[in-house]
Parts: sequence; C-alpha cells; structure tokens
Amino acid sequence: MHSPEAIDLVFNSDLFKVAGEVLEGEVLLNFPTLQLDKVEEVYVKLEGTISTRITRSRGNTSNTSRQTVHLYDQKIPVWSRGTAYPPPDTHILTIPFRFTLPSKLPPSCEFDTLDRGGRVEYSIQVVGVRPGKFQINRRILRPFVVVPPHPKGAAVGQALRAGWAGGWRSIMETKPVRRGIWGEYSNVKWTITVPNIDVFPILTPIPFTINVVTMTKPMKRSEDTAQKDEPIFPAPPRTVQGIEFKLQRNIHIKAMLDEIGSKGVFVAHLGGFDVKARSSDTPTTPVEVEVMDNVWIPAALGNEKDQRGSWKQEVNFRSSFTLKCPPAFSMTTMTVHYWMFLKVDFPGIGNNLRGQFPLRILSNLQAPGDGVPWDGPPPILDIPPSYFATENNVKDNDADPDSGPPSPDYDHSP
Repeated sequence: MHSPEAIDLVFNSDLFKVAGEVLEGEVLLNFPTLQLDKVEEVYVKLEGTISTRITRSRGNTSNTSRQTVHLYDQKIPVWSRGTAYPPPDTHILTIPFRFTLPSKLPPSCEFDTLDRGGRVEYSIQVVGVRPGKFQINRRILRPFVVVPPHPKGAAVGQALRAGWAGGWRSIMETKPVRRGIWGEYSNVKWTITVPNIDVFPILTPIPFTINVVTMTKPMKRSEDTAQKDEPIFPAPPRTVQGIEFKLQRNIHIKAMLDEIGSKGVFVAHLGGFDVKARSSDTPTTPVEVEVMDNVWIPAALGNEKDQRGSWKQEVNFRSSFTLKCPPAFSMTTMTVHYWMFLKVDFPGIGNNLRGQFPLRILSNLQAPGDGVPWDGPPPILDIPPSYFATENNVKDNDADPDSGPPSPDYDHSP
C-alpha cells in the first residue's frame, strides 16, 4: 500500500454515481514524502470493466477461463516533477481533477461462486509513477457504484411515489391438494396483485397484495363444525411465517470460449416476508393481514343439514417492497435478469403452492441534472462488500488500453 503522507485522494465514493455524471475530486501531494519516494509523475485514471471467470473441474485438475472487457478507460496526468509546487505556507499541493462518465454504462454488479463469477466495476485510481527496476508505483484505488439513468423507469417511479392511481394486474397459481394419498381433492390458490406496469424501478416502494384462497373438498355441512374463524383443511396461512416471497436472478456469463448460466440465484426477501419475519411475530416491513370469515358454498340446494358443498377460506396480505438490486442489463459477456418467487405453505406433504414470474427491473433515475427522486442522501444499493475490497481490484500491470466509448452492445432494458 502507498504511504498516505505521499499521495492522498479526496473523492466521495460512498454515494453511487449516475452514468453521464461529472465526477470531481482532488489529489493531495505531500512533497517531502513525494521526493523521498522518488515519484516522477502522478496521474488519475477512471476505469470501468466487466470481468468474468469460469472454472471447470475434472478429477483433480481444473481449468479457469477469464475475460475482461473495458467499458471505459481515461487517464489524466495531473503532475510531473518540476511542473508545480505547494504554496509557500504548506508542503501539500492540492490538484483538482474532473471526469465525465459516459451516458450509457451498465450498472455496477457482482456475482461470485467457487466455479464462476462476474463483476461490473468502476474505480478512480491515482498512480504515482516511480521509474526504474524494482520500483513499485504508489497507487490509490477507490471503487464506486454506477447506476444508469432510465427515463421510463424514472417516470414510473414518480407515479408510484405519488401514490399509485393506475390499474392493477394479477398473477395466479392454483392446484388440487389432499390431506393424504387417498380421498377427494381440495383446491388452493394464491394471487399476487401489483401495479399494472411493465417495468419495476429500483429504490421505489411498490405496493402489492397476496390473496390466498382455499376450497375444501366436497362435504356435508354437518361434517365439519366450522365457525367463522375456525381453520379447516387446507387452511391458508394467517401470518407471514407461512409465505416465502423473494427476488431471484438468472445470470449468464462468458469467458473467452466458455459460457455458463446460473438460475434462481437468491437476491433478497421482499415485502416483510424475510427470514426474520418467518421466525418472528414482527415483520421487518409492516404487513397488513386480513383474515376473512369462512364462507359456505353449497353444491346444490337442499336440506341444510345434509347439504353438500365446500368451505371457502381467504386471507389477504398487503405490503410493499423496494428493489435495492442493480437494474437488469445485457452485455456480450454478462447478462442479468430477475424473477419474483412466491411460495405459500399448506398442511400436508407436497401441498405447498409455488410460482415465479419475470420482472423487468430498471433504474428510477433521470439523467444527471434532471433531479433526483428523493430528499436527502440517496438510499444504498445492495452491492457485496467484496466489490469495494481494493485488493481485488489493484492491478500490477500499468499498461493502459486506449481511452474510448463504452462497449456498444450495452442494453439496459433486457
């Protein structure tokens, strides 16, 4: 690591940046230490890359393919020996710098397992060049998060934050169930209702309702002394503990001549139906639970005592979820799509009802200068801590590719 007294970087990397935004910072040079370190020049570099890795194992041997695609790379010389000195009253020289991010960049993202990985990363580097053999350059690397703007996602996000006044759409799953391996079937069904939108913006509360309805097997009304609030098989869950609602992603990566996909990768629990909620009576996100009265639905008219029919049981769960993941994107070497997964637990073996459906997740940000959709500091995206681990990003090779525009295959609305 460099000595902090020789070179320092002033740059706010805590807040994510919007593609197209102007980045500003300062390089601080401590001249006495700089002279002792024999630093001849200093430059600042803005870099964006997509790195992918695939490992194939066979027996005791393994082979790893790696590929790095440069999205953007720009270097600005800020100082060389003999060109500038600190003011007379200090030994610190402050040099400002300024970059403009390209307007079309994929979002920061990281996915890593033992046999595969992909990372979209951005960083500011300050390098103090020390010529000569066995001389190691002084280097500071500061990773930061980039999110692309998207006008449609921003418009939908604004409508949701104002209180959704548009239409709604529903997704439904249903199946027959029974208590054991014999006997007549009952029926279970869940329906999730969300705003009728074709894109789901990040960092925006999105309201939803999960409606769970069960119909018992045909029976005589006298066979079950069901009261208005008494559960009957197959009883729907009456608390969040009986529901699993989460976001998953499908990832496809390429590395040189190899490629591989990962499906159903867990991202986050949604709307208060998280691990803590399933083991506690207090969900982390408020969930309104409405248990409806049991309703008798006769199969045909007849004597009430001998009348056959089914009991309808119904429970509604209302809440909202906020997507804190990077938006979906598609590049030549890495593609990320999202799916929503819902599972409702019912008594009996194999009776749980599950389903999934795709979500088109986009940024909720306008282009830089058009305003931001929140007051105060922006919320934080869910980016793994390893993204910010500089030891994973520092490269020993100082050879820099030519600066240029981002890869032309970027699609931020897969």
